[in-house]
Amino acid sequence: MSNVSEKEFKALITLLDDNDGEVFSHVSDKLISLGIDGIPMLESAWETSDNQIIQTRLEDLINKIQFSNVKDRLNAWINSGGVDLLEGAILVAKFQYPELDEYKIIQKVNSISKNIWIELNPSLTPLEEVHVLNHVFFQLHGFFGQQTQQLDADLGYINNVLETKKGNSLSLSILYLILAQKNELPIYGINLPFHFIMAFSKKELNSEELTENNQENNVLFYINPLNKGIAFSRSEITHYLEQMKLKPTTRFYSPCHNLEIIKMLVYNQLSCYDQNGNKDKANQLKELFDLFVSDEDNLNIDDLFQDE
Repeated sequence: MSNVSEKEFKALITLLDDNDGEVFSHVSDKLISLGIDGIPMLESAWETSDNQIIQTRLEDLINKIQFSNVKDRLNAWINSGGVDLLEGAILVAKFQYPELDEYKIIQKVNSISKNIWIELNPSLTPLEEVHVLNHVFFQLHGFFGQQTQQLDADLGYINNVLETKKGNSLSLSILYLILAQKNELPIYGINLPFHFIMAFSKKELNSEELTENNQENNVLFYINPLNKGIAFSRSEITHYLEQMKLKPTTRFYSPCHNLEIIKMLVYNQLSCYDQNGNKDKANQLKELFDLFVSDEDNLNIDDLFQDE
């Protein structure tokens, strides 16, 4: 946080409604430089001001600071390899809910994870392990998938999934995968067009193997998050692709990296806001999405996941 005295801060606030663009730009930059720690001061200024222009501009500044914080943290998460899927999901949720209590989310997830851990034992087969996870996740805690024709942004945020117990195929899978990873089960996400599923692997896959998206031979079976975690075979994916008139490729059968999962989540949220007419949020999410895309990445944005 920049060193700004109380007197200087008050002076900056009074200048927020200045008609001179250069003055306003300087004041905004100075207030934005306060960073996330300066938000309580800005909120207090908003509460005590009776100037509507100043209040509106304070709201905009607070939003910019909060968005910048999420963007910086997400960029750091990407650069560190996207190891912690829960952290990635929380950061996307903080885009919409900047005051989100991260610790409370982590506590809830750890509590569910402990329920799973208690019922697991080394003698279980992969199918039996998934049965345990499904029992705790879908029956004991009551999570369920919702498939709608209209994109609903609320279904994509992990805090909402934990609170309402419902999610789309992607957000539900993300929580399921987090719980599996915490219990050291080799379950990974698979990004199908318009649908997200999971796979149980013969072995734990490293970051490089997941990034290559070519580990189909290691898949024992697939898991459908929208049908209470039911296991199914490769042939059903092939049938689904045929119905969608899509050419089967290795990546549609292979586990993917956490980075790709959160990239899909960001894009899915972007699509929701864009289709619902909220262009401001869609544009901000496009900035977050661009953090995942390198100059060498030829990925067609229209081929990315949309959950309908």
